[in-house]
Amino acid sequence: MKNQIKSKNIVTTVSLLAMLTTGCNQEKTQAPAPTAIPVNITTAQQAQLIDSTEYVGTLEAIQRVNLAPEINGRIKQIAVQEGDFVNQGELIAELEPTQQEENVFAADANVQSQIAAFTQSQSELRQREGEKDSTSSQVAGLRADVSRAEANLKSALADLQRATADLELAKVNHERSTFLVNSGVLPKQDLDDKTRDLNTSKATVSAQKEAVQAARSQVQTTKESLNSALSNLKVANERIQGARANVARSKANIDQSRGNKGSIEQELIFNRIVAPVSGIVGDFKKKKVGDYLNRGETFTTITSNNQFHLNVNVPSENLNRLKIGLPVQILNEDNSAVVSGSVNYISPIVDQSNQSVNIKVTFNNNNIFKDEKYVRTRIIWQTSPGVLIPTNAVSSLGGQKFVFVAQPGESESSLMAKQIPITVGRIQGQEFQVLSGVRPGDRIITSRILDLRNNTPVTEAELTSSTK
Repeated sequence: MKNQIKSKNIVTTVSLLAMLTTGCNQEKTQAPAPTAIPVNITTAQQAQLIDSTEYVGTLEAIQRVNLAPEINGRIKQIAVQEGDFVNQGELIAELEPTQQEENVFAADANVQSQIAAFTQSQSELRQREGEKDSTSSQVAGLRADVSRAEANLKSALADLQRATADLELAKVNHERSTFLVNSGVLPKQDLDDKTRDLNTSKATVSAQKEAVQAARSQVQTTKESLNSALSNLKVANERIQGARANVARSKANIDQSRGNKGSIEQELIFNRIVAPVSGIVGDFKKKKVGDYLNRGETFTTITSNNQFHLNVNVPSENLNRLKIGLPVQILNEDNSAVVSGSVNYISPIVDQSNQSVNIKVTFNNNNIFKDEKYVRTRIIWQTSPGVLIPTNAVSSLGGQKFVFVAQPGESESSLMAKQIPITVGRIQGQEFQVLSGVRPGDRIITSRILDLRNNTPVTEAELTSSTK
């Protein structure tokens, strides 16, 4: 009995197993294949990888001037309004030049005074020249007098010499006559004649000596007069030199006073404040018609937004990377470049307050920016070939970055999502720089990343081509 029950249980078990096996086989045969997920695919292509750093820069208009008057005065007229665009040379404001007009009158009076002084110095010069001419004539006459006096002295000396010789002869004749008369050879009358001749010779010698003395005195007197006249002539020449110097100084004073007058008259032109450059008028510093402006006091500004300097302070740790010609971009909100330029100035010193180096980039504005605006900038240190992939194609797992690459499936027409680990660099725009894991030509899945697993069947919903 027990054996029958046991056999019956075995049959029942076998039947159940057969039924289960049959059911499973039927279920396996009837299970549908997984549905391919439609995804967007982009083909990775060769691109330029950019090594760059973003900074905040400041725009500085190249042509921006502070307008300040060059004279003092009250505002008579304001010809423009704040915010107006003006051309170079256009009138901005006009001052009342009261003080300048008074200065011109005073300068003109000074010119007339210097002209009068010049005329007086010329008159003095002519007077001194007349004195010199008179003294020169006197010197010439005295030189002639000296010559005559010296000739008279010479003649008197000759006459004295002859008279002295005659006296010596008269003495000899008188001695001889005295001897002969005493000897009785000659009559006494002959001695008397010789005595008379001797006395006459003595008188003549005495007279000639007096004449020589008078001639010598005359020579001395005329020489003294000549020396005095020569001294007067020297003084006259010195006075002429002084008078000529006064004339030259007076003439220079006239030129200087006329120059000063011209400069002061030029200040009358300075009552007009004009635009030195074309640009936009700034605010008037709360000044209005009737207000007083001091010389050098800023009244308003003129700013030309046509050309700008972009000033960027780069931390000193990047100093060794800075060089003239580095590409620099001003970025839009979407990180696209609005303006591109290159470094054309690097400061030779480091700012001690923030340990940075100032660089400048010059560019044309085209009415995009305003003066002193802060902008986001990008300095491109270098570029290299590589691959860029959209950021939305990248997923992370445990710190590892992955992308799904569409690869051929079991059939030629089927695709399979293959999960590939990658190494990425910086984000460049809306894309990652791929350092390893993806090569140009790989087909990158860019949509429904969260729905994918390794070897998930996919189908191409849209094909786009990246040509970075």
